[in-house]
Amino acid sequence: MLSAKSLFIAISTVVLTVSKANAFTGRATWDSLGTTPCPVQCTPLTDFRVALPVDLFPNGEHCCEKVQVTYQGTSLDVTFTDLFLAGQGSFNISLSNQAFAELAPLELDQISPVTWNFV
Repeated sequence: MLSAKSLFIAISTVVLTVSKANAFTGRATWDSLGTTPCPVQCTPLTDFRVALPVDLFPNGEHCCEKVQVTYQGTSLDVTFTDLFLAGQGSFNISLSNQAFAELAPLELDQISPVTWNFV
């Protein structure tokens, strides 16, 4: 019989594996409007950051993990550092301006469709 701790670890592993396997599709912006920091501070700090929809990670699950964002065949690894309040109810994300600029000119303000998933 599994102990409660063993069962929790097994379920957590399955949930993490499933979430890392899923790719989400949405729109990406690059301003920080509608974002709030994760409940944990990610170190080391990086210029390549992403805010993910708050309703998908309401308690900051997966904060500080790497996320791969792809747009028009270009992929970029960024760190999940913020919760995207304005992205609630969608799979839309907000990138740091440095990360966005790797995918498209900042003049675009937003790009779509982008896919993202945990790596």
